[in-house]
This record gives sequence, C-alpha cells and structure tokens, in this order.
Amino acid sequence: MYIFVDYDGTLIKNPESEFFERYFFLLSKFSGIDLSEISRKVMKAVEETAKDTDNGKNLFEKFLEKISDNGDRKYWENLFMEFYKREFSKLKDIITKNDFLVELIKNTDKEVIFASNPLFPKIAVNERIRFVDLSPKRFCYIAHMENSHFVKPDPRFFKEIVEKLSINPADCVMIGDTENDIACEKIGIKFVHVDNEKEIYNIFVKGD
Repeated sequence: MYIFVDYDGTLIKNPESEFFERYFFLLSKFSGIDLSEISRKVMKAVEETAKDTDNGKNLFEKFLEKISDNGDRKYWENLFMEFYKREFSKLKDIITKNDFLVELIKNTDKEVIFASNPLFPKIAVNERIRFVDLSPKRFCYIAHMENSHFVKPDPRFFKEIVEKLSINPADCVMIGDTENDIACEKIGIKFVHVDNEKEIYNIFVKGD
C-alpha cells in the first residue's frame, strides 16, 4: 500500500493561512520588499503558475517566469534560495505537528508519499518535513516544485506521481483535509479525512 499524505492541516494542524502569514512576514523582512507588495507579487505568480498547463516545464520554472520582470529571473531565484537557506527554518516556531500521524509514519513499514501541494522548491519542502521531526528519507517520494508540473486540485498532480512510481491508484490512499486532496478520487485513489483517526490507524497498522 502507498499512503499519500498532505501537509497543511494534515501533518501539521496549522491552516495554510497561518503558515503563509508568517512566511510572508519573514520573506518581506529578508527581501526588504513591502509586505503587501511581496505577498501580492508571489501569490499572483503562484496563481498564474497553477493555471499554466504546459507540462514541458516544471512548476519552479513556471513560477520564476511568472514572477520575473525585465529579465530579473536570476534575482528572484537567488532571493528565494537564500531565503530558504537562511530564514525559512524560523517558521518551525509556529508549527503544531499532528503527533498521531507523525508517529504512525515513523513506525510504519508502508510506503509513504509526501503529497502536499508542490508550491515550494525541494530545499523548502525538505525543511517543512523536518519541521515535524521527520526525515525526508522516510518518504519514498516527495512532491516539490522541481519534480511537479501540476498542483492540486488538478488530478494530474496525483496521476503524475502514480505514473512515475508505476503504481496502481487502487493500491493507494490519500490522507488530507480539503477538496484539493479529495481530487485524488478522480484517478481512483481513496481519500481519507485526517480527522478519521480510527481508519488512518488501520491503514498504517493493519493495511486496511
């Protein structure tokens, strides 16, 4: 069995809004760009990236194209990479991890897939995993901007993963908390809400 796991609202109890509020505060401070301006610019680029169906480019390439003006792509790439190296770890202070789910992942022999929406590059995604005291090595696959071409709720996000791993959707389950995650059902992956702890326990321990 392959277990897909979401992050915001699932592996961590924080809603996305709380996480991104702190994220943009730190990014604004680091970049020297006004908070409202940097948040507007990044979110606009993210929205345009999500709508871009060109699967010849990964999400990070698309994002850098969308956010760049007047050939300043390298500036933005360097800014984000330095931010993730130097400041991003401060976000751990606000994280409330889902201890129940984290402990199941630590102790299971099942294959676990990190299936949060790939809105961060690999360097940041690995750090987010460490925020909940897990190792990136614990996952058999981690979705991030560099290896993804679609974002949830586009079912092609899930389709891309199962095709890369050559696995059957019928052998998979997705644990999440929003409509974004329920989109997995469109390709035949079972969805289980994170609040259904009894069923989640059975999945990890009994393989039901």
